[in-house]
Amino acid sequence: MSEFEKILNLPSPIQEIFEPLFEEKKVKVFVKRDDLIHAEISGNKWRKLKYNLLKTNELDKKSILTFGGAFSNHIYAVAAAGKHFGFETIGIIRGDELNENSSKTLKFASDCGMKLIFVSRNDFRVLREIQNIDDLKKNEYINKYPIPQYLNNTIIIPEGGTNDFALKGGYELVDEIIDQLGFKPTTICTAVGTGGTLAGICSNFHVEILPIGIAVLKKAEYILPLGIAVLKNANYVFEYIRKLLIDNDLQTFHWDGFLEYHCGGYGKTTPELINFIKKFEEKHKIKLEQVYTGKMFFAIYKLIEENWFQPNSTIVLLHTGGLQGRNTDILD
Repeated sequence: MSEFEKILNLPSPIQEIFEPLFEEKKVKVFVKRDDLIHAEISGNKWRKLKYNLLKTNELDKKSILTFGGAFSNHIYAVAAAGKHFGFETIGIIRGDELNENSSKTLKFASDCGMKLIFVSRNDFRVLREIQNIDDLKKNEYINKYPIPQYLNNTIIIPEGGTNDFALKGGYELVDEIIDQLGFKPTTICTAVGTGGTLAGICSNFHVEILPIGIAVLKKAEYILPLGIAVLKNANYVFEYIRKLLIDNDLQTFHWDGFLEYHCGGYGKTTPELINFIKKFEEKHKIKLEQVYTGKMFFAIYKLIEENWFQPNSTIVLLHTGGLQGRNTDILD
């Protein structure tokens, strides 16, 4: 843990932002600045990686194998973590037509020392579902690629970093926010990709089912976790979150999510979204990106306008980092 603390800005700052809209609707809005945790291992990627890295150390594993696409924030963060904390990293990358120079993300990962293995998109869909090294060794596809040589003394972290260990990072985030504010906010909002961050936040507010069948809230006053999906047709992500929580005996009593603010799909934008991000950045001096956080902020502003939040609500917007994916061609 001391190695983490040397380079990471924790707890990340939290700051209130002000708008005439917030005053009109009688709400307070704060931004949890996880984008400031670290320039390369920022936001929810650090939250999801922390306990995976600790488990890697505990098991005395020397390398991490994970999965992602050409523009994956997760690949970027794992590669950086490997460089800074002394792990070997292997990235199974979707698209055998790609190479380490196909994107800034892949170039960065390669420069950090990550071994990149490019597989066909069909094979990737099969391989990314495997979460156990022994199962991966038995898979018929791996001998098509230079994967077996990297499977000794290795741990797998799934695509996007979402697994049981990732939940612990989200759990801690909630307590950190409460400690910084000095009270419990009404809502904590996050963008939703693979669902790990929202699931982790939800895990802090679960129902314990006692043998006599009485449900007892773990928190006396609940906070509403709220997720904004950035993928089109993302119902399956919310179903996955429910399953992940149930599998970890975390019967969440209350959370919510919205599917309609994806702006056309993952990585897609609209002129309205881009205009919102530009105005927000100019006013608040907080950089956003158009894939995750920008869409979530945009959605929450819309929901405030539509009176979705009750007067006197305190809303915390989680800035999940990923600014290396910011499209400067359309935002600057």
